[in-house]
Amino acid sequence: MPNVPRKVVQCDRSGNDLREFSSAKEAALSLGFAAPNAINRAVRHGHCAFGYRWRYADMPLYIKPEGTPGKSRAIVAIAESGVEETFPSISEASRKLGIGLTAIESALQMGCKAKGYHFRYEGEALAKSYKHERHRRKVVAIDDDGGIVAEYPCAMECARSLGVIKAAVYRCLREKDSKAKCKGHRLRYKDEYITEE
Repeated sequence: MPNVPRKVVQCDRSGNDLREFSSAKEAALSLGFAAPNAINRAVRHGHCAFGYRWRYADMPLYIKPEGTPGKSRAIVAIAESGVEETFPSISEASRKLGIGLTAIESALQMGCKAKGYHFRYEGEALAKSYKHERHRRKVVAIDDDGGIVAEYPCAMECARSLGVIKAAVYRCLREKDSKAKCKGHRLRYKDEYITEE
């Protein structure tokens, strides 16, 4: 049996019916949004989506009982300048800062930045940053005599320092030919170069 979309009714915050739509997707499109997911969640959980309450046409409006504990936790956004700003939830931080929900959630879990901000839950420390740390390998630049001229924490930093694209550094690192150079230097992963000697 095909999945038939259910009619949804747009209500004001007091619960009065405003308009009826043939589906949540049509309602989202009429408000200028592509995805109906927020409306479907609002119907099930009794909260607002796009500034309105929603219900299915064949069901009464569900309003979350008073005192029901929510899942939202206050989060702190830390700017590069060190200024901290507290938000009551991830969605509120997303709206005010213009950063996607998923990006903020990732930053909370991995300790990385999202559009220049670090995020942590209120009352907790920043998550330990492990993004890009697992595969970071030190890179050394070697002169013609075999001496180490410079050392870089990773290929990306090496590319920045030499003023070349990252692909050029990786190409040189993969080459086992001793003549392969990047900006006049042979490049090797530090751990591999030590074993070559």
